[in-house]
Amino acid sequence: MVRQSPLVGRSVECDGLAAALARCRRGEGGVLLVSGDAGAGKTRLVTEALADWAGYLLRGTATTGTGAYAPIADVLRDAVDRFGADMLHPHARILLPELGEPGPATDAPELVAAVRRTLRDVARQAPTVVVLEDLHWAQAATVDMLPALTTSLADEPLLLIATYRGEELPRAHPVRAMRSELRRAGRLVEVPLRPLGDAETTDLLTDCLGAMPSPGLARTVREKSGGLPFYIEELAGALIETTTLRNDGVLAMAKGTELPLPESVLDAVLLHTAGLRRQCETAVEMAAVLGVRVDLPTLASLVDAADVDLLIEAGLLTEQTADTAVFRHALARDALYRAIPWARRRAHHRLVAEHLTARDAVPETIAEHWIAAHEPERARPLLLAAANRYCTVHAYRDAAALGRRALAIWPEDTDPDGRTEALQRLADCAEMCGEYDAAAATWAQVAEARQARGDVAAAAAAHRRIATAAGMLGDWAGARAAREAAVDAFAVAGDRAEAATERLALAEQLESAGHVTEALEVVVAADKDADAANRVDLKALALALQGSVRAAMGETERGVAIARSGLRMALAERHHETAGRGYYDLAVALLRAADYTASADAFESGVELCRTHGIDHTQQACVACMTVAVRLLGDWDQALAIARQVLDDTRTPELLRMVAEEERGLITVLRGDRRGVRNTLRQAADFGRTSGVFGIEVGATWGVAVAADLADDSAGARRTVSVLLDRCHEVEDWVFALPALRWVATFLAMHGAHDDLARCHRMIAAATTRNSSPKMLSALAHAGGELALADGDTELSAAQFGRSVELLGGITAPYEHALSQLRWGTALAGCDDRTAAVDTVTTAYRTARQLGAKPLARSCASELAGMGEPVDRRLGRLAARTLEPAGLTRREREVVRLLAGGRTNRQIAHELVLSTRTVDMHVRNLLTKLDSSTRTAAVSRAAELGLLDVAPP
Repeated sequence: MVRQSPLVGRSVECDGLAAALARCRRGEGGVLLVSGDAGAGKTRLVTEALADWAGYLLRGTATTGTGAYAPIADVLRDAVDRFGADMLHPHARILLPELGEPGPATDAPELVAAVRRTLRDVARQAPTVVVLEDLHWAQAATVDMLPALTTSLADEPLLLIATYRGEELPRAHPVRAMRSELRRAGRLVEVPLRPLGDAETTDLLTDCLGAMPSPGLARTVREKSGGLPFYIEELAGALIETTTLRNDGVLAMAKGTELPLPESVLDAVLLHTAGLRRQCETAVEMAAVLGVRVDLPTLASLVDAADVDLLIEAGLLTEQTADTAVFRHALARDALYRAIPWARRRAHHRLVAEHLTARDAVPETIAEHWIAAHEPERARPLLLAAANRYCTVHAYRDAAALGRRALAIWPEDTDPDGRTEALQRLADCAEMCGEYDAAAATWAQVAEARQARGDVAAAAAAHRRIATAAGMLGDWAGARAAREAAVDAFAVAGDRAEAATERLALAEQLESAGHVTEALEVVVAADKDADAANRVDLKALALALQGSVRAAMGETERGVAIARSGLRMALAERHHETAGRGYYDLAVALLRAADYTASADAFESGVELCRTHGIDHTQQACVACMTVAVRLLGDWDQALAIARQVLDDTRTPELLRMVAEEERGLITVLRGDRRGVRNTLRQAADFGRTSGVFGIEVGATWGVAVAADLADDSAGARRTVSVLLDRCHEVEDWVFALPALRWVATFLAMHGAHDDLARCHRMIAAATTRNSSPKMLSALAHAGGELALADGDTELSAAQFGRSVELLGGITAPYEHALSQLRWGTALAGCDDRTAAVDTVTTAYRTARQLGAKPLARSCASELAGMGEPVDRRLGRLAARTLEPAGLTRREREVVRLLAGGRTNRQIAHELVLSTRTVDMHVRNLLTKLDSSTRTAAVSRAAELGLLDVAPP
């Protein structure tokens, strides 16, 4: 056998490892990924870099041991061997069953925390390196754990080094997701191993052969090996094994001999090991059948013990512990395994499976051998047992993979009941690991199988699970279809209570999507089912939800009263969870009734009740949706504080996070700051659309339009407004869209989009035939005012805007009030009623200032200036500075007028007798104050505000 060569040609990679180790010595944590093709020398690089490491070293590899967390278990085993079992956190004991004490029951987060605390305690004794090898073979549970460990241990002196083969990562491999997560967190440091060059190949051949090869020999080996160190070593071994080399100062082929050049690395391995295989063929084959990791007692029981010693002495196997060895490289094992004739390979696997069964080995290992022996019926129950074992340590993704393998070799006509149970367990696992598309598809198979065997109730339960999975995927249509199927199946089964439960879920979905007429039909049917089932809790839920739906349809007084009756019923019966939901539905009904103060109070009462009784999910919903009520009330700072609270809570579900993101983004752009929120608003709008939550969609879409308008992207704003109008046309519930539509009408009027403005007016008019609440009528009057103003009929416009403001008189909605007042003032000015116009716009300005709505405040100040009103006297000096947008100084106004004339900064400096540096500063300041990203946009904004036609004071 060729002797093991030292590391050569890896100076750059070694430097990267050395820097990471130096940081670890200084007490900084981190993760380092070493990637490369098979045979690139990843393990050797890490091993030699750590040769002089003075701290602790813990190792694990995906090729040793079995189980979902095999490499992590190896690392913990090292820690126990060094420090004793007391170092192991109790919840981590489940990974080391050989300790005999499984520890307390644990869930997935507790398991991660236990591993983290164990590694933290080790690292606090001395700087520690954890090496996880061959991560491409690791189970998903191990890979999924690494980002959490890396993030939580960032401030500890612990370096995690993981190696993997980059060319063996399919698109869905968990290592890819792990890399992406580490990259987003700013913690990804990767050392890719490149192929060796000509000089480096020569150095490696010199180390392997004991003398320098000739340039021709080195070049030939380099071309054949592609620069992979393992292949180079195997070719060197083949040279030693099969040829006569002449040493004339450099090694070259002896005269009359030919250079053996195997076609692949596998051929090179076979050529290299030919002599060893002639000596102990069965031992080599059995070792290859056992896998990269070889259990030595098992191998010794299957072949002559002396042959096992020979494999180790020859360097084919390397001992790791007293009972285990590994092939010197996985490629060597692969080559030897493929060389075994097919029939003999099956016989070897059968023999190993029988032997491992007698030794009570882990089921997944035995199953692999039965599969390779072509006896799938014996592998199937073992795969299912392994899946159950993985579930106990929360490795659901790996359990699902085992379940799929079992089902793939399970004929449909064999034990159909057992197969359906296996499908159900697989669907459970897919849900638990977030594979909702697979879960939905598997539950569909379960539903079909249950229905075929006449178990309608079980089929209904499967349809319910399909709806849940589809909802998590944002598949609103799929979720609705599954809910309807579940309702029908429960009704056929005669289970009125479960039918009511599903009808309520379907009604909530329809209500969220804005389809309130259908929602009302479904919730009324749910009410009847609840009565038939004599379920007071479901009756109370049905009443509360019905009240919210009726309020959405414009029956605000009746809706609020019905919602209150449902809440009272739940409170009287002490159904706390139902009462929490009742408070939520009442708060939404009050939102739709435009009683925002009462709505916020109802949300707060729901939060208190849920907090008292530990009802977390409803408490989170009440907190998140309270932001809407508080924003409409005009307390934007409080709304932002609540949104931050929701987003800072790591337990917040995605739906509620999107509510908070939408509200935060909308308030931010209404205050004139589009930075950092435009993409978030787009994501929230997309989420609302795909998830069937119209409230999120319409608020976020409005925010995107406002952001585009702030950026002077009128075309983009127009496109977004068009999308918003299209979506409003498709739904019935416009309550949450009304503030947006009021703004849209004004935006379209200001941009001369008469046809779109007329369309907006027609849509609101049609909606008032279904819902004639004061706020809906106010929005209609506002749009009518804009249409009349665009047509030049200022008297009609003033009357319409006045009516709009009057209808808002009993509603606390300051932003909408101020916007309509501003436009009313504009119309009054057109009617030559200057005094009323100034008073109206002044009131709007003050409201905008209180809200912090800078764009609206600037519009008010600009309108007043256009009326010739002395702004200092009317609004004070601060308002005058707002008229000069965001407080433009006299010099900045001079600069922006010169920019409008096309001057460069250098020309402006010459004209104003200033330095170019000073002009640069003035341009930067006015860009910020005018909320513009370019000089052209700043000039456009200044023109809108009338700053370019006024001579400098």
